[in-house]
Amino acid sequence: MRQLFTALSAGSTASAVLDRRGTKVLSMLALMSGVSGVWAQDTVPTQSVNEVVVTGSRIVRDGYDAPTPLTVVSSEQMQEQASPNLIDYMTSLPSFAGNYTPQSSTQNLSTGTAGTSSVNLRNLGTNRTLVLINGQRSVPSTITGLVDVNTVPKQLIERVEVVTGGASAAYGSDAVSGVVNFILDTDFSGFKAEASGGMTDYSDNGNYSVSMTLGSAFAGGRGHIVFSGEHTQVDGVLVADREWNNRGWQIINNPAYTATNGQPRRLLLPQIAASNAAPGGMIVSGPMRGVIFGEGGVPAPFTYGQLISGIAMQGGDWKLTSLHNDGQSLAPKIGSDNVFARASYELTDSVEAYIQTNWYTNNNYSHAYPNEIYFGGLNVSVDNPFMPATIAAQARGHGLTSIEMGSWFKDLGTIAIDTSRELLRNVVGLNGQVDLFGTNWTWDAYYQHGVSKSKETGVNSAYMSRLDQALNAVVDPQTGAIVCASSLITPGNGCVPFNPFGIGVNSQQAIEYAAGTVSWRRQRFEQEVVAASVSGTPWQNWAGPVSVAFGLEHRQESVSGISSAEDMAGVFFAGNYRPTKGKYNVTEGFVETVFPLLNDKPWARSMDLNLAARFTDYSVSGSVETWKAGLTYAPVDDLRLRLTVSRDIRAPNLGDLFNAGTRVSQNVIDNTTGNAVQTENTTTGNLNLQPEKADSLGIGLVFQPSFVPGFSASVDYWEIDLEDAINTVSAQRIVDLCQAGNQTFCGAINDGQPLRPTAGSTARNTISIQPFNLARQRVKGVDIEAGYRLPMSVLGGELSTRVLASHYIENYRDDTLTAPTDTAGENYGGGPPDWRYSASLNYQREALALGLRARGVSSGVYGNSFIECQTDCPAATIEHPTININKLKGALYLDLSASYTFYLGEQAQLQTFLNVSNLANKDPVIAVGGPSGLPYDTVSTVPNNYDSLGRTYLAGVRVKL
Repeated sequence: MRQLFTALSAGSTASAVLDRRGTKVLSMLALMSGVSGVWAQDTVPTQSVNEVVVTGSRIVRDGYDAPTPLTVVSSEQMQEQASPNLIDYMTSLPSFAGNYTPQSSTQNLSTGTAGTSSVNLRNLGTNRTLVLINGQRSVPSTITGLVDVNTVPKQLIERVEVVTGGASAAYGSDAVSGVVNFILDTDFSGFKAEASGGMTDYSDNGNYSVSMTLGSAFAGGRGHIVFSGEHTQVDGVLVADREWNNRGWQIINNPAYTATNGQPRRLLLPQIAASNAAPGGMIVSGPMRGVIFGEGGVPAPFTYGQLISGIAMQGGDWKLTSLHNDGQSLAPKIGSDNVFARASYELTDSVEAYIQTNWYTNNNYSHAYPNEIYFGGLNVSVDNPFMPATIAAQARGHGLTSIEMGSWFKDLGTIAIDTSRELLRNVVGLNGQVDLFGTNWTWDAYYQHGVSKSKETGVNSAYMSRLDQALNAVVDPQTGAIVCASSLITPGNGCVPFNPFGIGVNSQQAIEYAAGTVSWRRQRFEQEVVAASVSGTPWQNWAGPVSVAFGLEHRQESVSGISSAEDMAGVFFAGNYRPTKGKYNVTEGFVETVFPLLNDKPWARSMDLNLAARFTDYSVSGSVETWKAGLTYAPVDDLRLRLTVSRDIRAPNLGDLFNAGTRVSQNVIDNTTGNAVQTENTTTGNLNLQPEKADSLGIGLVFQPSFVPGFSASVDYWEIDLEDAINTVSAQRIVDLCQAGNQTFCGAINDGQPLRPTAGSTARNTISIQPFNLARQRVKGVDIEAGYRLPMSVLGGELSTRVLASHYIENYRDDTLTAPTDTAGENYGGGPPDWRYSASLNYQREALALGLRARGVSSGVYGNSFIECQTDCPAATIEHPTININKLKGALYLDLSASYTFYLGEQAQLQTFLNVSNLANKDPVIAVGGPSGLPYDTVSTVPNNYDSLGRTYLAGVRVKL
């Protein structure tokens, strides 16, 4: 009912909305616009195209008329993908860059974001994109405010509206780069169900999904109820055993580099692996250097590569010490359930009450990285009873009392992430219409309460002090048994000795003692929202009706949690979770108007002014104002120009303010030696943070030529300038700045002490990180969209095509402490590629529908700050290191979809479908990291830019009654 009232008040046709009883008069068809339009696809071939009302603001308008660019995607388009994950389709849209996907978050152990699916418009950050469900906020899934889009009931999605521009004045905080609004078909009538399954060309990542939705009117048509449920299971690819991932590409420091010899400082090379660590251990120094221990503890000589750089080497027996298949999963194992229910009732002919609930649960499991890695530094006594006799004899013959080893203890298993989440979101509300002062007004009021619970678990993470005790094994003089040395001092302490010599040599008891204590944290996120809004057309001026919308909202967000005593003490190699506790509330009001300026003039078919303002008060961060001004001008019927300027904000989230201390282990480069050292980095919150402020500009045009029916196109330039951006300086950057002489950052390292080399040191390096309002970010780009729909006179049916492209001109960041960077054109790391694009070609004739989609990215570089050279290189600096290769290829992938619908009666339909992604089974472009971070165990590509799974199939059936 509400949709009918709002559409009629905006001048839409009733055929584009739902009637009072909740039955669709006509199915929504695809309508292509420029970046402000809609392109969906009709599932009933006998029906005609009608306009669809879309909302780029709080005032409902046709998408062509909105000054703020808006892309709308239909549910039919999303059904054409070969993945059960909604985020995979969203990632293919060019305006998104840097989304969190299950594939890209499989190493996010300590941050708690593993397995989440979160959207990132304009590459400004997932926390600067506001996600709504039917125009309402949803409770976040993490302390960083991320809304997992998988919590949206997928089968009920009618369309997704993507507002690609600042929208804080209309929608509130976090809409700096835009809004993603999932519109649900809450008036669905009938029954529909779907069952599908698929896998990759490599017979992995098997998945299946079953879903059903039913809706019905009751009480003589005054009430309506909708229920939808879905279960999805994805097996994942836990071991990234792909040929392209096993070539050993990595960036390392050039050991031959000097400031004057003309060689590059960094080298991108294949066949790179650890030079001083192995899965079953290796001797890394002294006269016995190069002995490696394999299956069953059998010692063997190890052949070093021709190039050795710190802990890395190239060539030789590199495959024996490669960590890739002991590291990051290619895709996680996921199981999820989603249940949605809604009931509405017309209290009067103009007032509707509704109640709805959404329950979602998710389990995510993936491998993150190898266990506690000793890149050398593990000293083992020659009296250790596990040492093979021949090795012990040789060591004694050399006069050694101990040997130095490197290992990542393959027997302990790969550290895994096992995360579960549960969300319960309840909404009760009223909406309707009222006649005041001779005009029609629509209104809406609701209360929302949402709770999101998470349990994050680090599996197999070494309990460091226990592992150290277990490695110190001796022979019990009383019994002759091998025991821990500590057990002789403290009998009954439970220590089980661990054998560091080889693979498959330890008992389950030894493994459980060293890594059997689980690292865990439970957190609860709670959100309460009370909101009300009113919209109408109170008067007309000389050019037409003046529309107005205004409203109030109060929101409270909180987080609480617990973690284990071991996590609080920081005893694990990875994990060491700490619960965050805190809350804030915000009260805000907004007003918006569309004011027509001109209408049906010889030189102006129309001109409208759109103004919005919002006043917001945060309990922690203070008060702030946001605003928007937009102008649309149509000099002729075929052409529309638009301009938008706005002030937008993002307030610090729960993590920014209250983070109790997220801990992450990684490697950093010690610039004084060129070697990598291990560090444990702790990020905490900052209660002194203030809201970020962004100034946005958008200029565009929409072209719909009357002389080419069915064609439309648009071009939009956009620019967002973000000041006081909340940012943290990376661990590597802290080290660089300290060693360059900035004493401010030296205090964050080891409490003011210099970095210690990993080898031979028992103390762990620590780095403290905290967010500040210290950065400025500026992004610029151009969006292009075009589409054409035409009947096929020869073959019959209809052919349609659509092209979407985003060109990222600038992605600038200046944190005032380091040199400014522009990462636009970087295909690796934090920057978006120069171009992201997607194009589709669809053919439909009666029951048959075929679709071909092309998606991809342009070529780019590893980093804009790199200087590429092979010879005659200039002296490298921290800001501009030299490298031998700085190019990354682009990629183009083809996807195919096909369906056939059997019409079984007046309403009944049975549809079979097959979707294939990456039709040519193209390997991803190799894109790797290094030399700092965790480069040796990560997947050798960037999943957000390149398809890492290969050819993927999804087949199934849909039933509609």
